[in-house]
Amino acid sequence: MKIIGKILHAISTALSFVFNFLINIIDLLVSLFEGIRQLLLAFFTLACGMFFFAPIFFFTIPRKVMIAIMIIMIFPILGSGFVSFLRYANYTITEWLYDKSDAMISGKAYNKTIGDYSEKYKEQQERIRRKKQEEEWHRQQEEANRRFREFFGGFSNYQYDFDGQNNYQSFNGDGINLNFIEKYEKSCDTLEVSYDADKYQIKLNYRKLAKKYHPDLNKDPGAKEKFQEINSAYEFLTDENIQKYKNIKLNNYKN
Repeated sequence: MKIIGKILHAISTALSFVFNFLINIIDLLVSLFEGIRQLLLAFFTLACGMFFFAPIFFFTIPRKVMIAIMIIMIFPILGSGFVSFLRYANYTITEWLYDKSDAMISGKAYNKTIGDYSEKYKEQQERIRRKKQEEEWHRQQEEANRRFREFFGGFSNYQYDFDGQNNYQSFNGDGINLNFIEKYEKSCDTLEVSYDADKYQIKLNYRKLAKKYHPDLNKDPGAKEKFQEINSAYEFLTDENIQKYKNIKLNNYKN
């Protein structure tokens, strides 16, 4: 079983590489085609304005060119949908294989199905969607705070922002969310990674610590609470928050 587990682990690693390669390539193509699509839309808008003066214009376009134009117009929409599907497949399949292989190598029982990971992925996407809504709300509030500071320049060294949940978040004089920085660095400390760690390092340490403090494996009284802290920290350290923290530190360095 250990040998099969190691083979499955290698397969899941290879699949993850293939999925990520396809996602990056299609993402690049979508961005490229979207740029061309915007140019074509601008051109056709202009052409439609001239249609009264040159009605023959659209009928002079070769059929192959029209087909190419249709592909360019449709590809960004279809490509984005396909990328979403690849991300879904990447998570559900590779995560299931990783955990299945770990169970085989360690000799533990494992009863989860791909369907369980599918549901977990949907829940994560819903959390991400809600988090983006909250971040957009905070962005609007920060913009309002910035305008307030410009209007009442130097009125106060601190300001507060309502976060929609009857809590207030403190900002310093430059509008930097102090609670975000504190929570980000605390999450990094929980996962035992440096503050400039990338997503790969964070994921590796999360796997190691989650396995170490899993209540089924660790019977210490504080293991369950520690396991919950690890999961909360990992959920907070998203790609968006990693980039946001780096931007804050970079702006501080420049200033």
